[in-house]
Amino acid sequence: MTSLPRARWSAAVVALIAGVALAGCAPEAAVPTPAPTPTRTVAPASPTPVATEPGTEAEEPTQKPETPAVFTEGELRQICIDATRPQFDADVVYDDGNTRIEKRAVSPEWLVLVPVQTNGYEGEAACTIGGSPSDPDLGMAAASVQRLSEDEVQAIIRGEDGAAG
Repeated sequence: MTSLPRARWSAAVVALIAGVALAGCAPEAAVPTPAPTPTRTVAPASPTPVATEPGTEAEEPTQKPETPAVFTEGELRQICIDATRPQFDADVVYDDGNTRIEKRAVSPEWLVLVPVQTNGYEGEAACTIGGSPSDPDLGMAAASVQRLSEDEVQAIIRGEDGAAG
């Protein structure tokens, strides 16, 4: 009768092996997890305001704001030379190293005086210039075989004697 206990023992071993083999496939035991408890959060009615200029975005600007351009002495001198060259004879020589530039009390705001030599005379190109380098405003462009006196220059600076442009 030894065969009956052996049959039981074999069946138990097979069941144990099958149980171990199938244990990897068996569904996991349900571990109770606490259900989320609803919490009440109060969201602001509107986003937090960010200090920005009207019509601008809160992000960094991709381009710096444009500032008004200022003339350089070279730009003022060249504008005056270009404006007066047709008024002089072809032999005119500009002494651009001795250019005089004065800020005027009226518009156009710059007086530019460029000494010249033409036909044996010591003359002068005189211009009043305003606006900006990209859009200059030429008020006066005069070519003379005589230089202006200091009194005449000061009158132009003040905008007197019809020289305001």
